Amino acid sequence: MRIRVPSKCVVERFHLTYELKGVQKGVDVLTGYYKIQQMKITVDGRRVTRGYDGVYFENAAFFTKKGLNKRNVLHELYHHIVANMGFEISESKEEREADRFANRIIKKEKTLFAK
Repeated sequence: MRIRVPSKCVVERFHLTYELKGVQKGVDVLTGYYKIQQMKITVDGRRVTRGYDGVYFENAAFFTKKGLNKRNVLHELYHHIVANMGFEISESKEEREADRFANRIIKKEKTLFAK
């Protein structure tokens, strides 16, 4: 089971929305693509476990100020997709796949916007 990375068109729309309208609107583009409930983005370091930059819990992702970046947002979005689609994955495999998902989208972005 692998969650497909969106097409270049969707990744481009995500990137532009993320950069121009903010993190929440950018994430809304991808949740719309996957046809799942929206994920709420919150910057609240008190809810993030010590040693981590972000955490996902019940349709919301919480980040420290330092940890609010595109890679971490995409990582937590993967957890949201898995939870909303009802997939059962071991925690270690889900973490690896979340990293892979974030890296693949960022790599696709770089190819689109390479100078």
